[in-house]
Order: sequence, then structure tokens, then C-alpha cells
Amino acid sequence: MIAFVKGILHNLRGDLAVIDVNGLGYEINIHPRALNGLPQCGQPVMLHTHLAVSENEFKLYGFLDQAELDLFRLLLSISGIGAKAALNVLGHMEPARFYQAIASQDEKALLAISGVGKKSAQRLLFELKDKVPAELALTPTPSESPLPFSEVMEALEALGYNRSEVFPELMELKNQGLLGREVAHNVKLVLKKKAQQLKK
Repeated sequence: MIAFVKGILHNLRGDLAVIDVNGLGYEINIHPRALNGLPQCGQPVMLHTHLAVSENEFKLYGFLDQAELDLFRLLLSISGIGAKAALNVLGHMEPARFYQAIASQDEKALLAISGVGKKSAQRLLFELKDKVPAELALTPTPSESPLPFSEVMEALEALGYNRSEVFPELMELKNQGLLGREVAHNVKLVLKKKAQQLKK
């Protein structure tokens, strides 16, 4: 209903950003990480928004980019995850890092998020394991250099593997810093790790 709000950042009050749009002030709930991406008060700003409607109130939630908004809405689709919990996840983890955690079934990474317990982490992993597209899970975070993940996945799929079979191994190799820029080399590493696990 309200795709974005663009105006002048009037002030910040805790987890609320007030944006002046032609004399009308919009209160927008934001996550802690978003504070670092906002300009100084009095400067132009635009936030992608989600309008939550309940019996008693209307609330706007704001995000720095479309990827954050998409993840917020994906989290809301999970039973038991409300707007507050979804915003908390985004406040602790960038979308790319979250998708990587889901793809690699990294429960420990999710447990590091304040307010996420073991049951919540397991629910997130179970509910989202087949909902995260490969291109999102393999998107590098801002601190990482891009690697040819999509080509590696295509090569593995050509060999008869499906995504869920090789994602954990691929993500583990990535997190260990063992992947290189050669697709063939990376495919061999994944197959070797897969073979080692089958022997256990």
C-alpha cells in the first residue's frame, strides 16, 4: 500500500525515524543497523516500507533497500514470527548473510541473533530451506569479493545433484575460505567433501 516514504529526516526517537513529507510527519519503525545508513537530521532520505495493519493500530516499518524489505516479508510468512522478531533479525544480520545461514543450515549463526532461541532457529531453518533462491544465498556480503557461485551450482546440477544436496558443503567451503575463482576447482572441492561425508 505504501511502497516507500521519501522526504526529510525530521528526527530519530529510539527505533523510530520521523520523516517529514511535505509537512506531514511519518513515524517509521527501523532496525538498529539502519541507523548507520541514515543521513543527518534535516537531510533527504528514502525508506522502503511495509505497512502492518492490526485491530488497534497501523505501523510502518522502514528499510534501507528492497532486499531488506523482501527478507522482512519472507520472515513474516513464517508461523510464529511477527514484525518485531523479523525486524530484530534484520537488525543483527544483513540479508545476504541470513540467506547464507539458511542455505548452509547454520543454526549457530541464527542463535547469535539476540532473541532467537533454539526452537526459533530450527523453525527458520526448516521453513525457509526451500524458499531461499540460490542466487540470494550465494550473494556475497559487502565485505566479500564475488566468486562464481552460480556457475558452480550449475555445474553440480548438471552432474545430477540438486541444490539442497550440495548447498551445505558449498557454504562450508566458502566460510572456510577454500573456494577459488576456477569453477572446475570448486566443483572438485564440493564433490570431495561430499564423498568424505558419505564415508562417515
